[in-house]
Amino acid sequence: MNRRIFMKNVAAVSAAVVAGSPWTACTKGKRPQGKKQLRWAMGWILWRDFKGRDVPLSEAIQNLAELGLDGIEFSPRKDELAGHGFTRESFRDLLREKNLALSGNYFSGVFHDRTQKDTILSAFTNTLENVRFYGAENIIIGPPGRVEGDNRALIEESAPLLTELGQRANDAGVRLGVHPHVNTIIETPEEIDFVMELTRPQDVALVPDTGHIRLGGGQVSAIIRKYRDRLSYFHLKDSAGEFQRPHFGPNLRELGQGEIDFPDILTILKEASFSGWLNVEQDYTFTTPAASAAVSAEYIHNTLKPIYS
Repeated sequence: MNRRIFMKNVAAVSAAVVAGSPWTACTKGKRPQGKKQLRWAMGWILWRDFKGRDVPLSEAIQNLAELGLDGIEFSPRKDELAGHGFTRESFRDLLREKNLALSGNYFSGVFHDRTQKDTILSAFTNTLENVRFYGAENIIIGPPGRVEGDNRALIEESAPLLTELGQRANDAGVRLGVHPHVNTIIETPEEIDFVMELTRPQDVALVPDTGHIRLGGGQVSAIIRKYRDRLSYFHLKDSAGEFQRPHFGPNLRELGQGEIDFPDILTILKEASFSGWLNVEQDYTFTTPAASAAVSAEYIHNTLKPIYS
């Protein structure tokens, strides 16, 4: 799809949101209560990292509620809640008021550096406590940065600590999953396979990021099918074009605007009876957070949800 047509679609969807599109009107205030087979979230990163202006956290929450989604992935930085005028309690109350939930918390560290183990374990304890405070069930592990040459040795050195973190998460009733990402030590299909081989399914799950798997040279549907019984959570993003290291932002697209076959992915998940969160992790947009979220939400409601109904 060329940029002119894409921008036309964005404008149309944004206007629909303001006016109250059919899918917004039918979902707002009428989402069923209780745990669902699939739940749909978007990451705060879309609003937080937007370069056009500073977006209040409350605005992001309002956008998500109006779009009929179920939650937000929110990994608070130091003093970030206070900077937006919230305490943990007041933010939790706002989520409840808007019928939203916290889908998961991102966590990263240099897991292969043994001198950092105590620091990582302490930070992980705090993350676990935060996840449990909000009633969430997922921690998404971001691998450390990539190095020149073979990254397999660093993956091998990371595996014992990842296993320990996974066991601690299990004890707290939380699921831990590794998230492949370009520019990290777990980028290629071979590196995904290697970390899965070195860890046990009961300790470490896989959190596929559809955009990053594709940009890292993977066949997205094939990898998801291969590990369909080891999936705990999802990062959904579309992508197009060839990745030119290190900048992946220009390759990213809203759902349905790139080259990834999401209907095929949803069909695989349905066959596997996957139950859990699918989070739209839009790191970069050519438009605005509200317009980007609207495009992806329309695709979710009109194209993806019917596959799982």
